[in-house]
Amino acid sequence: MRFLILVAGGTGTRMNRPVAKQFLPLGDRPVIVHTLERFREAVPDLFVVLVLHESLHGEWAEVVRAHPSAAVDRVVNGGAERFHSVRNGLDALPEEPGMVGIHDAVRPLVEVETIRRCYEAAEAFGGAIPLVPVKDTIRRIGEGGSAPLDRAELRAVQTPQVFDLPALRGAYAVEYAPHFTDDATVWEASGRPVAPVEGDLHNIKLTTPEDLLSAEAFLALRRDAAE
Repeated sequence: MRFLILVAGGTGTRMNRPVAKQFLPLGDRPVIVHTLERFREAVPDLFVVLVLHESLHGEWAEVVRAHPSAAVDRVVNGGAERFHSVRNGLDALPEEPGMVGIHDAVRPLVEVETIRRCYEAAEAFGGAIPLVPVKDTIRRIGEGGSAPLDRAELRAVQTPQVFDLPALRGAYAVEYAPHFTDDATVWEASGRPVAPVEGDLHNIKLTTPEDLLSAEAFLALRRDAAE
């Protein structure tokens, strides 16, 4: 079976909007509705757990009333850090074998093929993450000054990150550590390798108002291509 933990545990303060970023309008629907549509097109029989800040359950209920197809299987509260939010999501999943994807709710433009590649690679290798090349020049800053890093050797990490569910439960059965910046770091800390998968450049995370403008442009391009 295939599962999804959709992480929306924050309140989106960096967006400088009165509405949490996962509920902001993107085109004619909220951001989170776009995200769910992409996953359900990719994996129609997906079991979905939404991890949501406790203050936002009422807003989520309003979204579902307006967009009934967005309803999920379970909704749980977020935690202090992403690590705790994901663990809450894992606790809400059925005790069954399968593959679980963890995805940021505010990555609404992920390609269907990216989702499918991640689940398929995880089924083959146990864990998989999507990566894209780094476009900027990156420098490492230290006490002795700064030095450039070889951009050809660097990749930016996206979601969904997909793993064998029973093994991921075991990986998360540890205390939180600051270096657990995503699910792959928790997975690798348990001694398991993760397979790299080709990501996509439209799969941006909406963090600032500028990101929302980019998403609107990408969405318009996608609609034009479909016509």
